[in-house]
Amino acid sequence: MSASAERSDPSSPGGPTGPSRTWLVAPWVDLFFIANLAWPLLILVQLGESFEGRSGLQFWQVYYITTPHRWITLLLVFGDRDRFRQRRVAFVAVAGVVVAACLGVRLATGTLTCLLAVDYIWNAWHFAAQHHGIYRIYDRMAEPTRTRGVVLEKWTMRLFLLYVILRVASATWSEAEVERWLRIGDWFAVLVPVWLVLRDLTRSGTSSRGRTAYLVSVCVLYTALLGAVHERWLTLVLCLATASALFHAVEYLALVSWSVRQRHSGSANQMGFLGLLAARWGIALAVFVIILGAGGWLLDQQYIETWLTINVVVAFLHYAYDGMIWRRRAS
Repeated sequence: MSASAERSDPSSPGGPTGPSRTWLVAPWVDLFFIANLAWPLLILVQLGESFEGRSGLQFWQVYYITTPHRWITLLLVFGDRDRFRQRRVAFVAVAGVVVAACLGVRLATGTLTCLLAVDYIWNAWHFAAQHHGIYRIYDRMAEPTRTRGVVLEKWTMRLFLLYVILRVASATWSEAEVERWLRIGDWFAVLVPVWLVLRDLTRSGTSSRGRTAYLVSVCVLYTALLGAVHERWLTLVLCLATASALFHAVEYLALVSWSVRQRHSGSANQMGFLGLLAARWGIALAVFVIILGAGGWLLDQQYIETWLTINVVVAFLHYAYDGMIWRRRAS
Protein backbone atom coordinates (compact mmCIF):
# COMPACT_ATOMS: atom_id res chain seq x y z
CA MET A 1 0.00 0.00 0.00
CA SER A 2 1.44 3.35 -0.99
CA ALA A 3 2.09 6.05 1.57
CA SER A 4 -0.52 8.30 0.04
CA ALA A 5 -3.08 5.50 0.07
CA GLU A 6 -2.33 4.72 3.68
CA ARG A 7 -2.94 8.30 4.73
CA SER A 8 -6.42 8.22 3.25
CA ASP A 9 -7.21 4.61 4.11
CA PRO A 10 -9.28 4.29 7.29
CA SER A 11 -7.88 0.81 7.83
CA SER A 12 -4.32 2.07 7.95
CA PRO A 13 -2.56 1.77 11.33
CA GLY A 14 -2.56 5.52 11.39
CA GLY A 15 -6.25 5.28 12.02
CA PRO A 16 -8.44 8.33 12.29
CA THR A 17 -6.83 11.74 12.29
CA GLY A 18 -9.82 13.62 13.61
CA PRO A 19 -10.98 13.90 17.24
CA SER A 20 -9.16 11.70 19.75
CA ARG A 21 -10.58 8.24 20.41
CA THR A 22 -9.90 5.62 23.06
CA TRP A 23 -11.11 2.31 21.62
CA LEU A 24 -10.77 0.72 18.19
CA VAL A 25 -14.09 -1.13 18.38
CA ALA A 26 -15.65 -1.04 21.86
CA PRO A 27 -14.25 -1.35 25.40
CA TRP A 28 -15.05 -5.03 25.94
CA VAL A 29 -13.87 -6.04 22.45
CA ASP A 30 -10.59 -4.16 22.77
CA LEU A 31 -9.93 -5.34 26.32
CA PHE A 32 -10.53 -9.04 25.65
CA PHE A 33 -9.50 -9.48 22.01
CA ILE A 34 -6.78 -6.86 21.50
CA ALA A 35 -5.39 -6.14 24.98
CA ASN A 36 -6.16 -9.78 25.85
CA LEU A 37 -6.62 -9.00 29.53
CA ALA A 38 -7.74 -12.57 30.20
CA TRP A 39 -4.33 -14.06 29.33
CA PRO A 40 -3.49 -14.78 33.03
CA LEU A 41 -6.35 -17.30 33.02
CA LEU A 42 -4.40 -19.31 30.45
CA ILE A 43 -1.60 -19.64 32.99
CA LEU A 44 -3.97 -20.91 35.66
CA VAL A 45 -5.49 -23.42 33.24
CA GLN A 46 -2.12 -24.75 32.14
CA LEU A 47 -0.55 -24.87 35.58
CA GLY A 48 -3.57 -26.74 36.89
CA GLU A 49 -3.43 -29.36 34.14
CA SER A 50 -1.12 -32.22 33.34
CA PHE A 51 1.20 -32.07 30.36
CA GLU A 52 -1.59 -33.61 28.30
CA GLY A 53 -3.86 -30.74 29.33
CA ARG A 54 -1.34 -28.21 28.08
CA SER A 55 -1.01 -30.18 24.86
CA GLY A 56 -4.77 -29.88 24.39
CA LEU A 57 -4.59 -26.11 24.70
CA GLN A 58 -1.66 -25.99 22.30
CA PHE A 59 -3.64 -28.09 19.79
CA TRP A 60 -6.38 -25.44 19.59
CA GLN A 61 -3.82 -22.65 19.62
CA VAL A 62 -1.69 -24.05 16.78
CA TYR A 63 -4.41 -25.27 14.41
CA TYR A 64 -7.33 -22.92 15.05
CA ILE A 65 -5.67 -19.64 16.02
CA THR A 66 -1.99 -19.38 15.06
CA THR A 67 -2.31 -21.09 11.67
CA PRO A 68 -5.40 -19.08 10.55
CA HIS A 69 -3.85 -15.80 11.68
CA ARG A 70 -0.90 -16.41 9.34
CA TRP A 71 -2.91 -17.62 6.36
CA ILE A 72 -5.41 -14.77 6.57
CA THR A 73 -2.66 -12.35 5.51
CA LEU A 74 -2.70 -13.97 2.07
CA LEU A 75 -6.41 -13.17 1.87
CA LEU A 76 -5.71 -9.54 2.79
CA VAL A 77 -3.21 -9.30 -0.05
CA PHE A 78 -4.61 -11.43 -2.87
CA GLY A 79 -8.30 -11.12 -1.99
CA ASP A 80 -8.31 -7.31 -1.86
CA ARG A 81 -8.36 -6.21 -5.50
CA ASP A 82 -7.54 -2.57 -4.76
CA ARG A 83 -4.63 -3.33 -2.42
CA PHE A 84 -3.15 -5.96 -4.73
CA ARG A 85 -3.41 -3.69 -7.79
CA GLN A 86 -1.45 -0.93 -6.06
CA ARG A 87 1.63 -3.12 -5.44
CA ARG A 88 1.09 -6.10 -7.73
CA VAL A 89 4.73 -6.47 -8.81
CA ALA A 90 6.06 -6.23 -5.24
CA PHE A 91 3.58 -8.77 -3.87
CA VAL A 92 4.28 -11.30 -6.63
CA ALA A 93 8.04 -10.76 -6.39
CA VAL A 94 8.04 -11.37 -2.63
CA ALA A 95 6.01 -14.56 -3.10
CA GLY A 96 8.39 -15.78 -5.79
CA VAL A 97 11.51 -15.12 -3.72
CA VAL A 98 10.09 -16.73 -0.57
CA VAL A 99 8.82 -19.85 -2.35
CA ALA A 100 12.06 -20.28 -4.32
CA ALA A 101 14.26 -19.77 -1.25
CA CYS A 102 12.28 -22.16 0.96
CA LEU A 103 12.05 -24.89 -1.66
CA GLY A 104 15.71 -24.43 -2.53
CA VAL A 105 16.83 -24.85 1.07
CA ARG A 106 14.48 -27.78 1.60
CA LEU A 107 15.70 -29.63 -1.49
CA ALA A 108 19.37 -28.79 -0.92
CA THR A 109 19.54 -29.79 2.75
CA GLY A 110 16.71 -32.29 3.02
CA THR A 111 15.60 -30.70 6.29
CA LEU A 112 13.83 -27.60 7.55
CA THR A 113 16.29 -26.85 10.37
CA CYS A 114 17.78 -23.76 8.75
CA LEU A 115 14.35 -22.42 7.75
CA LEU A 116 12.96 -22.99 11.24
CA ALA A 117 15.87 -21.07 12.76
CA VAL A 118 15.19 -18.15 10.41
CA ASP A 119 11.49 -18.46 11.22
CA TYR A 120 12.13 -18.14 14.97
CA ILE A 121 14.25 -15.00 14.59
CA TRP A 122 11.96 -13.36 12.01
CA ASN A 123 8.91 -14.29 14.06
CA ALA A 124 10.48 -12.70 17.14
CA TRP A 125 10.88 -9.41 15.27
CA HIS A 126 7.38 -9.79 13.85
CA PHE A 127 5.93 -10.16 17.37
CA ALA A 128 7.79 -7.08 18.55
CA ALA A 129 6.77 -4.98 15.53
CA GLN A 130 3.12 -6.00 15.77
CA HIS A 131 2.81 -5.21 19.47
CA HIS A 132 4.42 -1.82 19.01
CA GLY A 133 2.30 -1.18 15.91
CA ILE A 134 -0.95 -1.76 17.77
CA TYR A 135 0.27 0.45 20.60
CA ARG A 136 0.91 3.19 18.03
CA ILE A 137 -2.57 2.81 16.57
CA TYR A 138 -4.04 3.60 19.97
CA ASP A 139 -1.51 6.40 20.43
CA ARG A 140 -2.39 8.03 17.10
CA MET A 141 -6.10 7.82 17.86
CA ALA A 142 -5.60 9.57 21.19
CA GLU A 143 -2.95 12.08 20.05
CA PRO A 144 -2.86 12.25 16.23
CA THR A 145 -0.22 14.98 16.06
CA ARG A 146 2.19 13.77 18.75
CA THR A 147 5.78 13.24 17.60
CA ARG A 148 7.84 13.82 20.74
CA GLY A 149 9.41 10.63 22.09
CA VAL A 150 7.81 8.43 19.41
CA VAL A 151 11.07 7.07 18.00
CA LEU A 152 12.48 6.34 21.46
CA GLU A 153 9.30 4.50 22.44
CA LYS A 154 9.37 2.54 19.21
CA TRP A 155 12.87 1.16 19.58
CA THR A 156 12.85 0.60 23.33
CA MET A 157 9.57 -1.32 23.16
CA ARG A 158 10.54 -3.37 20.11
CA LEU A 159 14.01 -4.23 21.37
CA PHE A 160 12.67 -5.23 24.78
CA LEU A 161 10.11 -7.59 23.26
CA LEU A 162 12.71 -8.95 20.83
CA TYR A 163 15.14 -9.54 23.70
CA VAL A 164 12.57 -11.47 25.74
CA ILE A 165 11.52 -13.71 22.84
CA LEU A 166 15.12 -14.50 21.93
CA ARG A 167 15.86 -15.02 25.63
CA VAL A 168 13.24 -17.77 25.71
CA ALA A 169 15.43 -19.75 23.31
CA SER A 170 18.19 -19.70 25.96
CA ALA A 171 15.99 -21.14 28.70
CA THR A 172 17.60 -24.57 28.41
CA TRP A 173 21.15 -23.47 27.60
CA SER A 174 24.01 -24.94 29.58
CA GLU A 175 26.56 -22.26 28.69
CA ALA A 176 27.28 -20.89 32.15
CA GLU A 177 29.34 -17.88 31.05
CA VAL A 178 26.81 -16.74 28.45
CA GLU A 179 23.96 -17.28 30.89
CA ARG A 180 25.73 -15.18 33.53
CA TRP A 181 25.91 -12.19 31.20
CA LEU A 182 22.33 -12.69 30.05
CA ARG A 183 21.11 -12.72 33.65
CA ILE A 184 22.79 -9.35 34.17
CA GLY A 185 21.17 -8.08 30.98
CA ASP A 186 17.76 -9.17 32.27
CA TRP A 187 17.89 -6.55 35.03
CA PHE A 188 18.54 -3.77 32.52
CA ALA A 189 15.88 -5.07 30.13
CA VAL A 190 13.16 -5.07 32.78
CA LEU A 191 13.61 -1.32 33.23
CA VAL A 192 12.13 -0.76 29.76
CA PRO A 193 8.53 -1.88 30.45
CA VAL A 194 8.60 -0.06 33.79
CA TRP A 195 9.63 3.14 32.00
CA LEU A 196 7.07 2.68 29.21
CA VAL A 197 4.17 2.17 31.61
CA LEU A 198 5.18 4.99 33.94
CA ARG A 199 5.62 7.31 30.94
CA ASP A 200 2.15 6.41 29.69
CA LEU A 201 0.51 6.88 33.08
CA THR A 202 2.19 10.22 33.77
CA ARG A 203 2.10 11.65 30.26
CA SER A 204 0.53 15.08 30.01
CA GLY A 205 -2.07 15.62 27.34
CA THR A 206 -4.75 13.30 26.03
CA SER A 207 -5.04 10.02 27.94
CA SER A 208 -6.20 6.79 26.37
CA ARG A 209 -7.60 3.93 28.40
CA GLY A 210 -7.30 1.63 25.40
CA ARG A 211 -3.64 2.49 24.89
CA THR A 212 -2.82 2.13 28.57
CA ALA A 213 -4.67 -1.17 28.97
CA TYR A 214 -2.92 -2.61 25.94
CA LEU A 215 0.54 -1.43 26.99
CA VAL A 216 0.16 -2.71 30.56
CA SER A 217 -1.10 -6.10 29.37
CA VAL A 218 1.79 -6.57 26.93
CA CYS A 219 4.42 -5.36 29.38
CA VAL A 220 3.20 -7.55 32.25
CA LEU A 221 3.11 -10.64 30.04
CA TYR A 222 6.61 -10.21 28.65
CA THR A 223 8.08 -9.13 31.98
CA ALA A 224 6.64 -12.29 33.53
CA LEU A 225 8.06 -14.34 30.66
CA LEU A 226 11.49 -12.77 31.16
CA GLY A 227 11.28 -13.47 34.90
CA ALA A 228 10.38 -17.12 34.28
CA VAL A 229 13.34 -17.54 31.92
CA HIS A 230 15.63 -15.74 34.36
CA GLU A 231 14.66 -18.12 37.18
CA ARG A 232 14.62 -21.18 34.88
CA TRP A 233 10.99 -22.01 35.72
CA LEU A 234 10.58 -24.03 32.54
CA THR A 235 6.96 -25.03 33.16
CA LEU A 236 6.01 -21.38 33.59
CA VAL A 237 8.07 -20.45 30.52
CA LEU A 238 6.03 -22.92 28.45
CA CYS A 239 2.75 -21.58 29.84
CA LEU A 240 3.69 -17.95 29.23
CA ALA A 241 5.07 -18.68 25.76
CA THR A 242 1.75 -20.32 24.84
CA ALA A 243 -0.10 -17.30 26.26
CA SER A 244 2.07 -14.91 24.24
CA ALA A 245 1.41 -16.87 21.03
CA LEU A 246 -2.34 -16.78 21.67
CA PHE A 247 -2.16 -13.08 22.57
CA HIS A 248 -0.35 -12.28 19.33
CA ALA A 249 -2.65 -14.30 17.05
CA VAL A 250 -5.93 -13.24 18.69
CA GLU A 251 -5.05 -9.54 18.58
CA TYR A 252 -4.05 -9.91 14.92
CA LEU A 253 -7.35 -11.54 13.97
CA ALA A 254 -9.19 -8.81 15.88
CA LEU A 255 -7.16 -6.09 14.17
CA VAL A 256 -7.75 -7.65 10.75
CA SER A 257 -11.49 -7.77 11.46
CA TRP A 258 -11.46 -4.08 12.41
CA SER A 259 -9.40 -3.18 9.33
CA VAL A 260 -11.58 -5.14 6.90
CA ARG A 261 -14.74 -3.51 8.23
CA GLN A 262 -13.13 -0.06 8.03
CA ARG A 263 -12.05 -0.62 4.43
CA HIS A 264 -15.43 -2.08 3.50
CA SER A 265 -17.27 0.94 4.86
CA GLY A 266 -15.12 3.26 2.76
CA SER A 267 -14.32 1.35 -0.43
CA ALA A 268 -16.44 -1.81 -0.65
CA ASN A 269 -16.73 -1.71 -4.46
CA GLN A 270 -12.95 -1.69 -4.90
CA MET A 271 -12.11 -4.63 -2.64
CA GLY A 272 -13.16 -7.47 -4.92
CA PHE A 273 -13.50 -10.88 -3.27
CA LEU A 274 -12.54 -9.56 0.16
CA GLY A 275 -15.34 -7.01 -0.12
CA LEU A 276 -17.87 -9.81 -0.61
CA LEU A 277 -16.59 -11.54 2.53
CA ALA A 278 -16.51 -8.30 4.52
CA ALA A 279 -20.28 -7.94 4.22
CA ARG A 280 -20.60 -11.12 6.33
CA TRP A 281 -17.25 -11.01 8.02
CA GLY A 282 -18.16 -12.83 11.24
CA ILE A 283 -19.44 -15.88 9.37
CA ALA A 284 -16.61 -15.76 6.83
CA LEU A 285 -13.96 -15.62 9.54
CA ALA A 286 -15.51 -18.50 11.48
CA VAL A 287 -15.70 -20.69 8.36
CA PHE A 288 -12.11 -19.77 7.43
CA VAL A 289 -10.80 -20.72 10.88
CA ILE A 290 -12.72 -24.00 11.04
CA ILE A 291 -11.76 -25.17 7.55
CA LEU A 292 -8.11 -24.19 7.90
CA GLY A 293 -7.83 -25.63 11.39
CA ALA A 294 -9.42 -28.97 10.54
CA GLY A 295 -7.67 -29.20 7.18
CA GLY A 296 -4.33 -28.34 8.71
CA TRP A 297 -4.70 -31.03 11.37
CA LEU A 298 -5.61 -33.69 8.79
CA LEU A 299 -2.70 -32.78 6.51
CA ASP A 300 -0.36 -32.70 9.49
CA GLN A 301 -1.28 -36.32 10.27
CA GLN A 302 -0.73 -37.61 6.73
CA TYR A 303 1.85 -35.30 5.13
CA ILE A 304 3.70 -33.72 8.02
CA GLU A 305 6.87 -32.70 6.13
CA THR A 306 4.92 -31.24 3.22
CA TRP A 307 2.49 -29.38 5.48
CA LEU A 308 5.34 -28.03 7.62
CA THR A 309 7.14 -26.77 4.52
CA ILE A 310 3.99 -25.07 3.24
CA ASN A 311 3.46 -23.43 6.62
CA VAL A 312 7.02 -22.14 6.74
CA VAL A 313 6.45 -20.54 3.32
CA VAL A 314 3.15 -19.02 4.52
CA ALA A 315 4.81 -17.81 7.74
CA PHE A 316 7.51 -15.97 5.78
CA LEU A 317 4.90 -14.45 3.48
CA HIS A 318 2.90 -13.43 6.55
CA TYR A 319 5.90 -11.62 8.04
CA ALA A 320 6.88 -9.97 4.76
CA TYR A 321 3.40 -8.93 3.67
CA ASP A 322 2.56 -7.58 7.12
CA GLY A 323 5.58 -5.32 6.86
CA MET A 324 4.23 -4.07 3.54
CA ILE A 325 0.51 -3.62 4.18
CA TRP A 326 0.61 -2.27 7.75
CA ARG A 327 3.67 -0.05 7.61
CA ARG A 328 3.21 3.67 7.73
CA ARG A 329 5.96 6.04 6.70
CA ALA A 330 5.54 8.08 9.87
CA SER A 331 6.74 6.12 12.92
